Amino acid sequence: MKLQWHPASGKRTVFSLDLEGPGGAVVGAAAVVCALLWLALPPSLGAVLARWRRGRAEAEVSILNARRREALDLATSALRHASERLETDRTLVARIAFLYGLRPLARRIVGGAAPASASPNAPAANVLEDAERRVAVLTQAVAALEAHEARDPASASLTPSIAPLPDAAWVVTGDFGWRTSRITGRTEYSAGVDFAAPRGRPVFATADGVVRWTGPVSLRGGPAYFRFGKVVAIRHGARAVTVYGNLDNVSVARGQRVRRGDRIGTVAESLWFGAPRLRYEVWRTSEGEPFPVDPRLAMLRDRSPGVLDALRKALASSPRPPFPLPGDFR
Repeated sequence: MKLQWHPASGKRTVFSLDLEGPGGAVVGAAAVVCALLWLALPPSLGAVLARWRRGRAEAEVSILNARRREALDLATSALRHASERLETDRTLVARIAFLYGLRPLARRIVGGAAPASASPNAPAANVLEDAERRVAVLTQAVAALEAHEARDPASASLTPSIAPLPDAAWVVTGDFGWRTSRITGRTEYSAGVDFAAPRGRPVFATADGVVRWTGPVSLRGGPAYFRFGKVVAIRHGARAVTVYGNLDNVSVARGQRVRRGDRIGTVAESLWFGAPRLRYEVWRTSEGEPFPVDPRLAMLRDRSPGVLDALRKALASSPRPPFPLPGDFR
């Protein structure tokens, strides 16, 4: 076998190589293989590079799509969180309207279908649309409340709005309205709720007002109140009356003016329950006659889920207890 090298330029020397015998055959075969590989390498390398680039592009697209999905999930979660906050604010504003005696406004706020955010699979667009609708309703409601307070500046201070006990220092142990007594086992009407709290815990007035009654109540003077030991009743203008029972160390007197947050006494041990209890009632005046409302509605920091149900019940009808508020309390 004879191999020759011919440079492109005719001025250069032509090289030749004579390969003879088995060794020459091997070298020749190797040269042929190298030549074939040299000719085939560029297309093969191009195909490999093309596949690598395609795979890299697909991976980048996959990462981009994952990031977009993550961003969408975060945005949807934020919308739902905002929607839940709006639902809480809606209940709060409706409670204030109810306590101000603006029942039609309170009904309009709590009315309507359940929010779209109540469904975990609701599209983000529906959640956003629902949130925008409720923001508009709340904006109108807040404007109405501000107009009411402008017409009647004493509304806020004379409306019970706080718990009669320090925060996190009590537990509600009884329900408002008709219930089965744990003492007698009979169905009876409760015009308020009972709080379990340590003996000696301070009790506060829940709004500005004038003390109308202090001390025990006789069976003749108030059959529903004689079992509550020392009682304090405070009248808040012509709007409401709050009643505090099972008190010890009463620190106010009849005719005394008090402000929201003033100390009026301490929690005593209830002879009826055999344990420290505070009795608390809120009576609202409607058409000249007081009627009780669920005290949880008048504790605006209470955001428990049951408050909305209590508000809907209160808006459905005004409860008429089987006994009147004692005249000395009014």
